[in-house]
Amino acid sequence: MTNRTTLYIILAMLVMLSSLTVLTSCKDDKEETYSYSTSEMTTLVKGFALQNDASVLENLDSVHFTIDYDKGLIYNADSLPVGTEITKLKVIMEFVNTVKSAVFNISDAEVQADTAINYTTSMSQTIDFTGKTVLTVTSADGSEVKNYEVKVLVHQVEPNMLLWVQNWRRDLPGMSDGLQHFKAVEQDGMMRALTWDGNQCMLLTADAANQTSWSKQALSLPFTPNVKTLTATDLDLYMLDMDGNLYTSTDGKEWTSCGVKWFSLLGAYQDRVLGIVSDDAGNYVHDEYPRSVGFTSKEVEEDFPVRNSSNMIEVQNTWSMAPQAMIVGGINSEGKMIKDTWGYDGQTWGKINNVHSEVLPDMADATLFSYYTFKKLTGVRRYARQSTWYLMGGRKSDGSLNNDIYLSNTQGITWFKGDTTMVQAGFMPKFYGAQAFVCEETLQAPQHAPSFIKGDVTSWPCPFLYLYGGYGEDNALLPNVWRGVYNRLTNVPVY
Repeated sequence: MTNRTTLYIILAMLVMLSSLTVLTSCKDDKEETYSYSTSEMTTLVKGFALQNDASVLENLDSVHFTIDYDKGLIYNADSLPVGTEITKLKVIMEFVNTVKSAVFNISDAEVQADTAINYTTSMSQTIDFTGKTVLTVTSADGSEVKNYEVKVLVHQVEPNMLLWVQNWRRDLPGMSDGLQHFKAVEQDGMMRALTWDGNQCMLLTADAANQTSWSKQALSLPFTPNVKTLTATDLDLYMLDMDGNLYTSTDGKEWTSCGVKWFSLLGAYQDRVLGIVSDDAGNYVHDEYPRSVGFTSKEVEEDFPVRNSSNMIEVQNTWSMAPQAMIVGGINSEGKMIKDTWGYDGQTWGKINNVHSEVLPDMADATLFSYYTFKKLTGVRRYARQSTWYLMGGRKSDGSLNNDIYLSNTQGITWFKGDTTMVQAGFMPKFYGAQAFVCEETLQAPQHAPSFIKGDVTSWPCPFLYLYGGYGEDNALLPNVWRGVYNRLTNVPVY
């Protein structure tokens, strides 16, 4: 990725020398130096902003504008929200030196007739930026003239939305008539998946979740696999058979018994897997394999999901030294579907969601993953990327399948339901038990994009979301791989 050099002119000191003047700007926490001749300084725009107008947009005066003297451009690289009205805006400008005039030449605008507005004498006059706007700055002595094209950019598509494109869909790897189950996991940088058609188990491998071609190998297993339970640590794969016996493999080809029998397999935590053991009396206790030093089996907590929770994800947080494993929803020991978020710190399970929150419905077999949203910085029109938990799909207590997306920016403590910009596309089937992976891909700046937008940025990394398989309303395996992305991530980055 190549960084876009922009001119954020911040004058710490203006030293007027006979030939050169040095300006400094801050970008990506790096100081950059720009040198201009004395004559250039006489027409240099030091700052450009829009005057505050809440009727147009909250914090309008905090919209950042880039001033590119070399190209003669002034523009907001981070476009305004979709639908922002830009036909009557007032501006505020600063210049390095006193100027004779600064005239906005307006043409082909939607509302305002072609005209010229002298900012130095009519600072309060509104400007229609829907057409072509050229700012002509004349030095105090009239000897120098500099033209800047001024752009007020507005998003044409909502950037803060989860974008699904129907023709991005592709078939599930290894999909064939009669296939009953598919489960993919990521293990030590490799993608591995198992399929089951009721008779034959197949191993599929790929380098990444976005790979279209997977290698395939038939397995000869001495047991009937419960493919849905396939789980991976960094070094090993684990899976239960249909009787609950735990098996392990380093590469998915050869499987050996672990010598333990579980009621359910919850997921992976660091170098081991966590599970639930049930005795004949109907008691449920926690277990792990391989057992860590000092491990002691404990009876499950009240209302703990002993089966059919979401997939488990492992995260780092600010309140614990050890990584946290998290699951959402599931079915407790009494057979009741629940909505809670549970966390594990390597020794103890605990319910971590806000007990006063009623946002999440009771659900089982939902898909939990960490991805991104953007938050608006307080008091300004700028956005910062933030890690966000997504919860999609799942079976609800009334027997229907969940079609909403729930999000948490607090690692499961509080949740909120996505609005109309954060939804599952209508052409996607409802599902439960799907697998989600985030895969970073390189995007190229469109060739037709104006140079002032893409600048020196020709490519950048963009994380895409991939949803694999899952089961539909008829409990049959869905043959889809869906690709999605948070739309703002696809825009040329603003640095």
